[in-house]
Amino acid sequence: MKDYKPIFEKLFKNQLSTSEFKTLLINLETIIEKTFKKLFDKSVENLFAKYYGSDYIEVLSQELLLKLIHQKNIILNLVFIHENYLISIAKNLINYHLSSKFKIIKKEINFEDLYLSKDPDEQEELKLGENLPKVMVDYLENLRLFHMVEILKKHLTPKEIEVLCCYILKYVYKQEKRCKINKNVLYKRWERLKPKLRKILGYEIFEENSPHKFFEIIKSELC
Repeated sequence: MKDYKPIFEKLFKNQLSTSEFKTLLINLETIIEKTFKKLFDKSVENLFAKYYGSDYIEVLSQELLLKLIHQKNIILNLVFIHENYLISIAKNLINYHLSSKFKIIKKEINFEDLYLSKDPDEQEELKLGENLPKVMVDYLENLRLFHMVEILKKHLTPKEIEVLCCYILKYVYKQEKRCKINKNVLYKRWERLKPKLRKILGYEIFEENSPHKFFEIIKSELC
């Protein structure tokens, strides 16, 4: 019988390695899968697939983790954390979405929306820098950056992506040989592209909070 208490203790003490964190996420995905299989009809699972897409298990496991982090004090006071305890929380999470008719899917999800407890004694404002374990903050940050790159991929034309890549390769990574666009032409195209990037991202591309990570992901995913 597996006890989940030790891994959550390490998570809350910022002692969890990246590989251990990934294992925890996989375990939570398994919890979500078991919850659907044991407690819900297949039609309910199909409904989540409709609203969330094919990665609904992964998305729900992330929401489950945020819910557990909000219950940090309760978790740490438990002597033993059985799988059934996690399944009961996953059940409440699924029922919440069903009863709300997936209302948080219809607007941009934020961390306050994902905190589902109605108990005022448990409700606390979620402050990333203070309450979330560092490994979780890093994970969420990477998710955000990959999401932004996916948005760029959807909204930029192939020629615009070429300009973006060329500019980053030339001026960020100093890899001029990989850029096939003439310097003067690149400058003009970049000046035309900047307003569109600002409109898509909501800020100047070089004002990104994690510019190095962002450029690395652009380089690997788009260039």
